[in-house]
Amino acid sequence: MRGGVMGRIDVVLAILKYAKPDLKLDAKNSFEDRLRLQKYVFIMEKLGLNLGYSFSEYLRGPYSPGLAMDYYSNADIVKELKTTHELTDKEREVAEKMKIVVELTPGELEALSYLVLKGWLCDNDALVNVGFYKPHLTADEIKKAIDVGKRTLGCI
Repeated sequence: MRGGVMGRIDVVLAILKYAKPDLKLDAKNSFEDRLRLQKYVFIMEKLGLNLGYSFSEYLRGPYSPGLAMDYYSNADIVKELKTTHELTDKEREVAEKMKIVVELTPGELEALSYLVLKGWLCDNDALVNVGFYKPHLTADEIKKAIDVGKRTLGCI
């Protein structure tokens, strides 16, 4: 089941299930879980998966209306990471890298997605820049995001 809406969300769920089998995402009832899912998929796309989601910058980070439609339409399977999709080699490679991303706190995940969205991950001033635009994030959250980002995405 690769094509269409179900195919896209199925790939996402398979990657997340591989990365953290006990991960729970209540997209229907939890705003925080919806934010996390948006950021996870944004990072997956940046890791080289072309899932076909378009992201724009919103106040709370990258946001894809298409992804929102997919997870609202499939909220029950998203919540339990129900999928029969078998990962390709490329998807498994992304899932391996996502193992560290899914362990980030909400603040660290926000910092990482913002760094990647802005193209600042490998800038010398990344800590200062994110701290300026996201003053609610701690220096430790931003440092952790930079470390995880460099280990998973690398510097170009």
